[in-house]
Amino acid sequence: MKKTRLFAFSIFVTITGTFAACSIETKTETEGNQEESKSKTTVDWEVRDEYVKDGEILLTVAPDPTLVAGKPFGYLFHFTGPFETFEGKDLAIYAFHKEAEKKLTVVAPKTITEPSSGYSSLQRYTATFEVPVGGLWRYEVVLDDEFYADVVLSVKE
Repeated sequence: MKKTRLFAFSIFVTITGTFAACSIETKTETEGNQEESKSKTTVDWEVRDEYVKDGEILLTVAPDPTLVAGKPFGYLFHFTGPFETFEGKDLAIYAFHKEAEKKLTVVAPKTITEPSSGYSSLQRYTATFEVPVGGLWRYEVVLDDEFYADVVLSVKE
């Protein structure tokens, strides 16, 4: 009986240690992703389609109303800043999945050379891309490798 308890206890300790090691590794990867994002704020996973800084809306995103995971959908990014904010800079958009801790490059870095067609700035910056799974996704806009704004959207399966 004592051998069975000792054996069960040693299995418990081994499994607990393995989970703890995995947890530490996952936390390290998550911290690395947060450092990569260069975001100066703590990630807030509350669903929101706009980014406000110092009381000013910098970005609003309008995804396709039928947005689901696994299919390409269009997004309309409405930037409120003057064109000079973006001109000559590389703009990229990354998507982070909350549960899976995945990071996708959904819009590869592209140098901005002209405003949205028919507008004075990037009031109608469009992009089409797909996210592989449903859930909460944080879309982060980066200018010249520096955090600019983000939004959090809920994507259906």
